Formats: sequence, structure tokens, C-alpha cells
Amino acid sequence: MSGKPWGPYLLVAAGAVAGLGMIAYGFAVWVGGAVIGFALIAGAALRLIVPDGRAGLLGVRTRRVDAIVFLVLGSALVAGSLNLLLRMHST
Repeated sequence: MSGKPWGPYLLVAAGAVAGLGMIAYGFAVWVGGAVIGFALIAGAALRLIVPDGRAGLLGVRTRRVDAIVFLVLGSALVAGSLNLLLRMHST
């Protein structure tokens, strides 16, 4: 244990696990991908809101870099998931 708070990290990890669980239980892949993406976007918001001392394992680099990385990855997952949905409806 590193002695850092686990709260924000566990919220993001729980969202990612929820998205993977939805895919495993038969929901559409785009739904699970969107849930994971929104969990990462929530991680970006948490990293911006929560002070550095309480960010815990979300705080790896500077606050700005962490938030940008989470936001870009989350947005890419959401956009890819919605793109998958549009491709399914166009066929």
C-alpha cells in the first residue's frame, strides 16, 4: 500500500468494471464502451476537482496532464462506441 487515498481511483475503476461487466452480460458492445469512456471522463473531472493530496492514484503526473489524458481517452472511447452504434444502424 502506498498510503495514498484510493477513493477517486476506485470510482473510475468501478466504472470501467461496470462497462466490462455490461459487455460480459450481453449488453451491446457500444453501451459498455460508452460506460467505460464516461468513467474515464469522470476521472478527468475528479482529477481537476479533487486537490492533489487527495487525488491518490489518479494523480500520476501534473493535474493538467492527468486530466487531459483521461479526457482524451474517455472521449475517444465514447466517440468510438457511438460510431459503432451508427455503423450498426446504417446496415
